[in-house]
Amino acid sequence: MKNNYLVMIALITIMFFGAGCSTKTRLGDEDSNSCLKIRANITDDDKSSKAVVTSPSNITIGVYVDDTDGVYNPETNSTAYIGTGTNSVTASPFIYINADANVYAYYPATANELTNPSNTSTKSIELVHTDDLAATAQTDYLWATPTSVSKSNSIANLTFQHALSKLVFSITKGDHYPGAGVLDSISLTSTGTPFLSGNGTMGIANGKFNGLTPTASLTFTGNTTISSTGSNIVALVAPTTLDENTTITLKIDGKSYTSNFPITSVTAWAAATTYTYNITIAEGELEIEGVRTTDWVTVSETDLSVEVVPVPEVIETANCYMIAPGDRLKIPVNVRGNGVEVSGTGISASIDPSSVGLLWETSPGLVSLGNMSDDKKVTITTNNTISGNAVIAAYSGENQTGDILWSWHIWVTDYEPSTGATFTVTNSAGVSYVFMDRNLGATSSTPGEVGTLGLLYQWGRKDPFPGSASISANTEPTIYDSSGTGSTNMVEKVSASSLSEVIKNPLTLYTSISDWCTTPNDAFWGGSDISLSIPAEKTMFDPCPSGWRVPVWELSASPWTAFSTSTFSWNATDLGRTYTDGSFYPAVGFRGNSSGTLYNVGSLGYCWSGSPHSGNGYCMYFNSSYVYPKPSLSRADGLSVRCVQE
Repeated sequence: MKNNYLVMIALITIMFFGAGCSTKTRLGDEDSNSCLKIRANITDDDKSSKAVVTSPSNITIGVYVDDTDGVYNPETNSTAYIGTGTNSVTASPFIYINADANVYAYYPATANELTNPSNTSTKSIELVHTDDLAATAQTDYLWATPTSVSKSNSIANLTFQHALSKLVFSITKGDHYPGAGVLDSISLTSTGTPFLSGNGTMGIANGKFNGLTPTASLTFTGNTTISSTGSNIVALVAPTTLDENTTITLKIDGKSYTSNFPITSVTAWAAATTYTYNITIAEGELEIEGVRTTDWVTVSETDLSVEVVPVPEVIETANCYMIAPGDRLKIPVNVRGNGVEVSGTGISASIDPSSVGLLWETSPGLVSLGNMSDDKKVTITTNNTISGNAVIAAYSGENQTGDILWSWHIWVTDYEPSTGATFTVTNSAGVSYVFMDRNLGATSSTPGEVGTLGLLYQWGRKDPFPGSASISANTEPTIYDSSGTGSTNMVEKVSASSLSEVIKNPLTLYTSISDWCTTPNDAFWGGSDISLSIPAEKTMFDPCPSGWRVPVWELSASPWTAFSTSTFSWNATDLGRTYTDGSFYPAVGFRGNSSGTLYNVGSLGYCWSGSPHSGNGYCMYFNSSYVYPKPSLSRADGLSVRCVQE
């Protein structure tokens, strides 16, 4: 039975006297003088923290007694029903007190709910992880502190306590907020699973929960307009320890506002306690001014503040999104890459996914995904302390089922190429290229660090594959799936296939002597004509972030013609070469076209260009003795990519 939350709390000192104890015997010897009488109340020093209840009607509590001598051995519990205006209630079946005993009670109850009750009995409960803005889906579970009775004193003074915690989001619309202030939802999301929901049990004698299912999110939805005088949104939740990577998102006037959830002074939710978060909607931002902690018996208060700003949204779509650790970004998941289609592929720029999920990541908990919105956008939240790489995928079916329609690389890094280190290289045709200071997917630019290696790509594909876990050995790294399970052989290797099949399998490396695609296309990365002075535009298959692209030949010259053994010196300690401008290129090795395995890590270095050559792809190659600015290799090889500014 689902009752409006906190129905019982309005029963301040309601008394149940034994009027009506009949001649029926239930427990102990019949004696009307020893008929169990109950005084029940819920003490609350701060009346303002109580829920608003229209009337205390239709309340049924469970009652039973227990003693150490075994006089009472009830097969089932009794119940007591309270109607509007009730001041005299008899338990059913009747209870006669003929020996010292303890009385237990809980709410809500049904007849014969407990079999052979004792002080260790539990009641079945259910906690929801989605509710409306008034918590009407969640029952407010109560338990009474056990109290002693005897034949000479058969009155049980029961004080009920709340087993759940109460959240109050007190939201006020600021004077200068321009919108209507329509609140559609509040959601709490964590990279871990700190919240509890599902079916479980509650201890009758202590109100403790057991058997509930951990969950990463709580969502409260509805439709209410916030006023300038404030509106209270209420939620009932299980007591829990909060995760430091928890975020709060409010959807107001169709826009989502997200921030790290404030846990500076309140690190856990306790039972029978109200946590009031004061939120003001101001122009362009939300401000959480503080959290007030209110026990439903005693009152304490603590203050903190945090600014909540809108989640940034991408302006230009791409196959790679760069997000700093501890940051958030909202991306559209209905556009393939940058939306520029490639002639001859038959692959359209638009998709209509039903769900989005994490495919793989280099560290468990590196990224977390919000729910996909109606306009097909997803908010990505990154871990506060970890850099790395992840791939998310859009699916044709609900709950990450069906075919993968497209996937995106999430590059978690502090590097900001638009304002950070870049290097300009001019080729023999006088064309200048502004390069990133690191390989695509690298987490470091410091020579000698494994983070400089970055990711590996087959020519013309958007899909990244992990490089070595060592700068000097062919060591397969551990990557993790959405459940946090790690593996060194998650990359599948199969024979070349059609483009449509390859898109469905972004973690499959397709092997071939020549090309991974059974329908080759020279324009996958937009460099099909190497003689152009202005190359073709970036395509939907380009793996670089917005504003950047795979470098292509211009005026029939390689982007790296300036690289030679004299300008590009070998570092035997850090295992790579450094150009005269200071940019370091590690000897990443490669993934072989016929096997997909790692080769020559620490001794050979490669970088793809986007330009084709006789069924292969042009690249740049070096080792400790030679530098080759314009060789070509099989398109099925997995090489590094060093992006250039568009």
